Amino acid sequence: MSRTLVIVGCGFPQLSLIRRARALGVEVVGIDMNPAAVGVPYCSSFERISTSDEPAIAAFMKKSGHRAITSTGSEVSVRTVAGVAAQLDLPFYASPEIIRRCQEKDPMRAGYQSAGLDVPEFKSCFDVASARTFVNEVGYPVVMKPARGWGQRGVSRVNSLDEVESAFNDALFHATAAGLPAVVVEAWITGREYSVNGWLESGELVPYAVTERITVPGNRPLGVMVAELYPSGLSASDEAQVIDVARRGAKALGHTRGPCYSQVALGTQGAMLFETAARMGGGFDADVTFLASGVDLYHRTIGIALGDRGLECEGKTGTRYAAAVAKFLIAKPGKLLSSTGLDDARALPHVHDAQLFVTNGGIIHPLTDSAKRAGYVLATGTSSADAIASADRALATLKLDVEGAS
Repeated sequence: MSRTLVIVGCGFPQLSLIRRARALGVEVVGIDMNPAAVGVPYCSSFERISTSDEPAIAAFMKKSGHRAITSTGSEVSVRTVAGVAAQLDLPFYASPEIIRRCQEKDPMRAGYQSAGLDVPEFKSCFDVASARTFVNEVGYPVVMKPARGWGQRGVSRVNSLDEVESAFNDALFHATAAGLPAVVVEAWITGREYSVNGWLESGELVPYAVTERITVPGNRPLGVMVAELYPSGLSASDEAQVIDVARRGAKALGHTRGPCYSQVALGTQGAMLFETAARMGGGFDADVTFLASGVDLYHRTIGIALGDRGLECEGKTGTRYAAAVAKFLIAKPGKLLSSTGLDDARALPHVHDAQLFVTNGGIIHPLTDSAKRAGYVLATGTSSADAIASADRALATLKLDVEGAS
């Protein structure tokens, strides 16, 4: 059995996956276009290749002779890994077709509808005129999003006619960059947002943590998550309703093995599923899940890639905490000159991890999408409020000297 694992992507969505593999004694070959990515120092070796360049990564796998490849947290890298694994007959948990259904909005919504799941009214639009027509039919507000996209890039809430063209063009730009030039326009869904973090076992979704998604306020960008909080705060019956639609959604899309991350809105219309991802969430969701359940979804993902059935089916190995949160640092944009406080933050009680994603000399970007987050803290507590307070104390310890920031 190979003990070398190629991990596609070395940004923060793959950071814990890389660390867990190294802790298991696995040699990790990291692949990313950015040699300064936060996960690179934890890799055994590094190859500078774009995470979207499937032919180049397949060629590297052939040349190197490595037989284990995986990723998580990123739609781009997971899609690439599925393609490479299918081409080279390497172990992976989902086919390229299942990944496609879980990434492209039209087949995803069609799958939900075929399973009898409620979905918001929507239309795929190729020009702004058809978008305006649909908006006139359903009324404001609406959500515009790329037909294929990730990290909330190009997603916005549109409240009036004068916002339609700009929002459409933004969504179309990101959809075209992702290879599917169309925009999905959806009727607005009311309610709070939740994540169901689970694993497909014998074809059935087993939930290990339901978390509340706390997002940045505002309409554009829309839905950029700044914290995943456990417990969800839902009643037992409401949480069961959220889990039920997540389970039905995974089954409808044919996702039968491996990690599954679902986003659900719960409001006056009931539980409405708006995403099923054949991966773990990119916001340290699996880390929160580990603290909530004691089950390590990173280990299981590594087990599939290595052909280690025992690791893939591993049960509870960690301590379960009453509350846990992954909370992101929102920093002023600009060039990072220096930073202090990271070691102090990590040493605080109830803090399990703290990390900056930008190195000195790097650029902190405005928070236009999930990839632009600058750092995070992982903390626990006896209650949600207690866990958040621990995270906030750690975040306040981080001091960033940003060029031009007052």
